[in-house]
Amino acid sequence: MFLRHRLSSRALVVYFLIGIALIGIVTYVYSNYLIQRIRIETETTSMLFAEFARGPSIDEERLLELFYDMVIKRIDFPVILTDAEGTPYSARNIKDNDLHKAVEKLDRVHPPIPMMIKHGADSTLVGHVHWGLSPFTRSLQILPLVETVFLIAFLFLGFWGYLIYRKSIEEKIWNSLAKETAHQLATPLSSLVGWLETIKGDIDHEVYQGIQEDATRMREVLEKFSRIGLPPRLVQKDLTETVSRSVNYIRKRAHARIAFREDYGPLPAVKFDDVLLGWAIENILKNGLDAIAGKPGEIFIRTYAASGAMIEIRDTGRGIKDGMDIFKPGYTTKKYGWGLGLVLTKRIIEEYHNGRLSLKETGPKGTCFEIYLPGAMT
Repeated sequence: MFLRHRLSSRALVVYFLIGIALIGIVTYVYSNYLIQRIRIETETTSMLFAEFARGPSIDEERLLELFYDMVIKRIDFPVILTDAEGTPYSARNIKDNDLHKAVEKLDRVHPPIPMMIKHGADSTLVGHVHWGLSPFTRSLQILPLVETVFLIAFLFLGFWGYLIYRKSIEEKIWNSLAKETAHQLATPLSSLVGWLETIKGDIDHEVYQGIQEDATRMREVLEKFSRIGLPPRLVQKDLTETVSRSVNYIRKRAHARIAFREDYGPLPAVKFDDVLLGWAIENILKNGLDAIAGKPGEIFIRTYAASGAMIEIRDTGRGIKDGMDIFKPGYTTKKYGWGLGLVLTKRIIEEYHNGRLSLKETGPKGTCFEIYLPGAMT
C-alpha cells in the first residue's frame, strides 16, 4: 500500500534511467576487460609466430625458452601431466593435494590429451595432459546466463512498478470521484435539511421522521465518500453492535418477503472504523437483496471467532456466474450500477482493516461472503 501511494511516473523514469545506465556501464567495463584479455593472448601468439617465422635465425633452445616464458608460465587453467602409467608428475593451478583425485575430476569434464612420440611409422605413448577451464573461461560461460537473469529481473521489477503505478492512478481517480461526489451533494443536502425544518409542522410527523432519517443517512453516505483515501479511524468497539445496526438499516429497506436470520456468537476484541466497516457490511447485504430481487428469500448473518472475528453473510439469491471477477472495478449486474460496491468493500476490509473479504461459495441456491478481521493487538 505504501508503494502504491508513493510510486510516481518520475520514480519509474528514474528507475529505468539508472537501470539502463548501470547495464551500459557494466557492459562497457566488462567488454573492455575481455578485449584486453584477448589482446594479450593475440599479442603472445603473434610474437611466437614472428619468432617461428624467422626460421634458421633462431635455434631450438631459444624457441623452447620463448615458448616456456610466453605460454607455459602464463597458463591460468588447471593442468596435470601424467606418464604412460597414469602417474602424475607435474601440475599447475591445482588446489587439491591429491593429484589422482584431481585427475579424475578433470577427466570427468574433458577427455585427456595423449602425448605421443613418433618413430617413423610407429608412435609411443609417453603420457597424458589432463586439463580444465580457467576462471576467465568459466566466467565467459556463465556470463550470458547472468546477463539474462539480470535483464529479466530488471524488466520484471520495471513492469511490476508500472502495474503499481497504474493501480495508484486508478485509486486516485476513484478517490477523487468519491470526494467530488461528496462535495457536489453536500450543498443540496444542506438545503434539503433546511427546507425540511421549514415544513416541519405542515406535514405528517411520520412522513417527516422518514424524510429526516433518510437525510441523516445521506449525510452519513457523503461522509463515507469523503473519507475514501484517508486513513481509517480504528477504534476498539463492540463489533456485534455495528453488524446488528447495519442489518437493521437494510431490513427496513427490504420488502416484507425477505427474512433476516441473525446468529451472533462471541467475538474477540477488534479495532475497526465503525462508519467504513458498517458501509462495507451494508454493501454486501444490498447485493444479497438485489440477488433475491422481488422473490421470497432469506439473508443469514453469522458472527464467530476464528483467530479473529468472522462475519458470514449468506443469501438465497440467484448466485454469481462462473468466471466473473466480482471484485474488478466496473463489474455489475445492475442496469444502472457503477460496479464499485464490492471494490470499495474489499478495499475497506483488506487495506483499511488488514482483513480479508472472500467469496466463500455461490450457486443457484445463493451466495456466501466471508469477512475476516484480525484481533486487536494487546
